[in-house]
Formats: sequence, structure tokens, C-alpha cells
Amino acid sequence: MAADLKIDALFFDFDGTLGDTAPEIRGSWQKAIAKLGLECPDFDRIFRVGPSLQETSKMLFPEAPLELRETLQNTYRSFYDDSDLNTTRPYPWVEAVLQEFISRGKRLYIVTNKRFIPTMKLMKNFDFNKYFSGIFVPDLIPDHRLTKNELLALAVRTAAISPERALMIGDTELDIMAAKYANTNSCAVTWGYGDIEKLKSSQPDVMVTDNDLLRAFDRFYK
Repeated sequence: MAADLKIDALFFDFDGTLGDTAPEIRGSWQKAIAKLGLECPDFDRIFRVGPSLQETSKMLFPEAPLELRETLQNTYRSFYDDSDLNTTRPYPWVEAVLQEFISRGKRLYIVTNKRFIPTMKLMKNFDFNKYFSGIFVPDLIPDHRLTKNELLALAVRTAAISPERALMIGDTELDIMAAKYANTNSCAVTWGYGDIEKLKSSQPDVMVTDNDLLRAFDRFYK
């Protein structure tokens, strides 16, 4: 990777990358499990933020029939989507970083497994809409759930940018895998919800181990 590689557009994951969304997501899953009278004694060990609702329900209840997992997903949606999400906050340094990238003429996009309703609530709560040129969520297309791989590939095409001038930034191996699928550059951040060893194994182009994303960007890109 060239140290002076030109990046025109940055594609950000949301949960664990731009904001600490885990408490309300976690609480909504626990409420859904309790409402359905289910038990998940290993919840704290198994649960992680990042995978889709379908993947999360299967991780929590791998032996449950599909119909029950779908009911659990719908129950989670009702709790999370009805919340005003006012206890979820962006990381304190994020806004200054976004402002700096904008001042440098970079285009910014959101590529997330978070669905449209909660994503747009948080974009409004965080006052983030002024920074981002596009938002790509799994329920963007009616009746068809897009994977993170498909979302990033779609985002890059929509932005009409060469993949080599695009950078995916995220906190889990899913983000790095999406970057490889879309042939973009990749930056793994370790302040979020991803497993460090899985992040390393996914072989990102850059790994940021502190909150200074700008310093890492300046080291490898322009």
C-alpha cells in the first residue's frame, strides 16, 4: 500500500465506529428475549454488536426454529425502533474528525447493518446528516435484505468512485471482508465491538489502535 494513496471517499460503519450504540441495542435484545419467555444464560458471552438481526438471533438461539427466531427479531425491532435512542451518543472526538475530512474535500458515507429507522433517528440525534453524502442500510431495497458486502459495493457504485480511491472504516471483521469484496481499501478500528484477533485475521490495510483516526489516515493516505 502506497503511503500517498489518494482517497476521495470514506465509508463508515456506524455501530462501534462512530457511536457507542451497544447499551440500547443490548437492552432491546434482552427485553425481546424476556417478553417471549426465552432463556439465554450465555447471552453476555455470545452477544455482540455488528452482525445482522438474522445472524444475531441465530447466534443466540442456534437450535431454535426459524419461525421463533423471526418472532424474536420482530420483537427486538419493536423495542429498538420505538425507542427515542436518546442515551446513545457519538464518540466525543468523532464530529471534529468528520469536520476535518469534509474540510479536505472528502466525501463521507454510512455503510451499516443498522436498519433505516434507527439509523435515521441517530443521524438526526447526532446532527450527522450535514456530513454524509449517502446512507446505505440493509433494508434499503424493499423485501430484500442487503449484506454488508452488497451495501459497500452498492455505495461505491452509487458514489461513482474507483474502488482504489475508497476507504472502508469499521470495527469488525465484517467491515474488512466487505472492503475486500468491493475491492476498496480498509481501515480497522479497535475502539468498537470487534474481536481484536478476528480483526487482525481479516488483514485490514490499516489498523488504528487509538482514537486518532486522522493521524492514521495522514500516515497512509492523502
